[in-house]
Amino acid sequence: MSRPKIAVVFHSVCANTYLMAREYRDALEGLGAWVEFYRLPDPNYAVTADAFPASREYKEEILRVELLRSPAPVLDCDALFLGSPTYFGNVSAPVKAFMDSFVDYWVEARLAGKFFGGFASAGTPQGGADICLQALCHFAMHMGMCILSVPSTVSGTVQPAYGVVHWSGDNSDHRLEEGEKEAIRSYCAYAMGIIAGKVGEK
Repeated sequence: MSRPKIAVVFHSVCANTYLMAREYRDALEGLGAWVEFYRLPDPNYAVTADAFPASREYKEEILRVELLRSPAPVLDCDALFLGSPTYFGNVSAPVKAFMDSFVDYWVEARLAGKFFGGFASAGTPQGGADICLQALCHFAMHMGMCILSVPSTVSGTVQPAYGVVHWSGDNSDHRLEEGEKEAIRSYCAYAMGIIAGKVGEK
């Protein structure tokens, strides 16, 4: 059976979305996937990261992650997992720019049939993370991708159908707890069963 190739792409300032992305990477690699791990360009990151204690904690680690300067590497992947912080009930500007950069590939339907999963962080349950996840899913639908929604059988913390969420607290310093990590691992196992099955048919 072919080894699935999966892109895990994220934007993070206070590191919570990064920590989620890292859990996705580790879980998917543990399940046998070949994972391409990228962060999105953020011209303001050096300034904004220094502005908050939570951001400074993982700044150097985040900067060591390879930048994804073009959507081209994603085209060869079997699946894309895309993560964003929630800004006013929507994705961040770097994530929106990344999604918009696929316009030419949308015309060619280059992502059609590939799998997609979204994840997001937000300060509170009222912060709009579910709406942010819906924006990610809308992008995937326009690309013709197959959305890997979160079934009710995923263990750990209860998650919305649109993707996995982490509540980071008002100061963004509430890091991932074991229940949330378990939810990511459980979801990845579910997703990999679908992705690997499809890849094996090729």
